[in-house]
Amino acid sequence: MASQTSSNSNNFVLDMVSDVCRVEGFNVEKNVQADDSGDHFVDIIASRTTGKKIQKVAFECWEGDRQVNGREVEGFVNRLKSAGLSSGIYVSPKGFTGDAEFIARKLGVELWDLAKLKERVEKIKPPEQQKVPGTLPVSRTVASRILAYGLENGSVLRLTSMPKLEFRPYFFADFTLNHGKKRKAKGVIVFDGVDGRECDAGLFEGELKNLPGSGLFVDCLEIESSTGSMPHLPPELEMKNTVTVAPAGVAEDSIRAHTGEIIGRESGAHPDDISVSDIKLLHIPIVTAELVALGRSYRKILQAATSKVIWDETRKCNLCDKATQAICEECGKVVCHEHTRLCSSCRKHLCTECVTTKGVINKSPLCHSCKK
Repeated sequence: MASQTSSNSNNFVLDMVSDVCRVEGFNVEKNVQADDSGDHFVDIIASRTTGKKIQKVAFECWEGDRQVNGREVEGFVNRLKSAGLSSGIYVSPKGFTGDAEFIARKLGVELWDLAKLKERVEKIKPPEQQKVPGTLPVSRTVASRILAYGLENGSVLRLTSMPKLEFRPYFFADFTLNHGKKRKAKGVIVFDGVDGRECDAGLFEGELKNLPGSGLFVDCLEIESSTGSMPHLPPELEMKNTVTVAPAGVAEDSIRAHTGEIIGRESGAHPDDISVSDIKLLHIPIVTAELVALGRSYRKILQAATSKVIWDETRKCNLCDKATQAICEECGKVVCHEHTRLCSSCRKHLCTECVTTKGVINKSPLCHSCKK
């Protein structure tokens, strides 16, 4: 940062400005080197693409206990020039001296004091929701599974926007299946609380061969829930502005009746032998991410309480139905081992449709750039 910070600031201003930038569609880089000397840095460089134009804005975040003076504004402008940037914003909750305001106007630097910063932060705060019962936390491992998970060169993928987080209601219906006076099976069926779809099932006791289960939600019963408008999110997922709570669209009585129908259908048991002892409502975090690689778009949906993948368009080869290994760095297709080639020169991952060769006998795989 521009100068000393208070010992207990904990980069508070830096984090607030980063949140504002991300909400407004910018990619954020922190503590960016401004020149080749290695001695000068810019706190934040925020960039976003609009059409064919790339907009870049640099931020200096002052967290000291006094006002920023003119000399410090001049130093920030010099760092902007070293980094080749023309647009800069100096943020200081303590405000600015008169000479700092004069120099900022003269040199074209925008100033944000505490009032201005609060105004920007208020715009990104989600509206306060009613207290939501049975809310599960977001796993810290979700962030690592959004991008590079499972692909050799997954870093080629980029987020097109901040991931969306929805706390979606799910009903967990506990059932017991009896045979006469003897208990035959005991388990749970999970239903989507918005549309009533059956989503998962599991047995705690006994046997019921045809009970369908995806394995995506039953484990949520082992996670302690809370009641609140929004649980704490992992710092890796700074997306407070994209959080929503989906309203329940079905009633418990409907879930109870549907549970009995499913168990009766799968077991052939008489309705009197089936009981639904308890129905629990949990709001489970669902993360949806839109990714892009060289113009090709992919979607991932994760059950974020346990980081289980519900849907992942990067996991099936674009040229067949096998599991993927890498992304083609020429066209952006996701491809399996059979359809993956490595450029023998630069080691880029290529698909079999984009790879070229050189030589007559030993045909070496090459990308288009290395063949030139």
